[in-house]
Amino acid sequence: MDRGWKQSERAHARDVGTERIPVTGERHGADFVAGLFAYQLKVRATVPGYLMTWLDGICQTAATSQRIGVVVLNQPHRPRRKALVILRWADWVALHGEPRDECGAPM
Repeated sequence: MDRGWKQSERAHARDVGTERIPVTGERHGADFVAGLFAYQLKVRATVPGYLMTWLDGICQTAATSQRIGVVVLNQPHRPRRKALVILRWADWVALHGEPRDECGAPM
């Protein structure tokens, strides 16, 4: 039986025009790769609410000028180069992906 997390990895990989890497000991933590990027997908029942609030807010602001909302998250005294960038998957795919339908065909 195909697990939910495996189905999610497969679907997200297809969104960016690639396939999920099977767990064979060779993927070194990457669930899928495409172009310059190696992806590790995490599916969690809960995500900190403040992150979603921040992202929703900046996305609404950005939409008024046809821009993409991005949250940059860092910790005090942590180098800027280590800050996290958070944006919606649909926006990421629009910028970097190759949209495909459920069967893997280009949309």
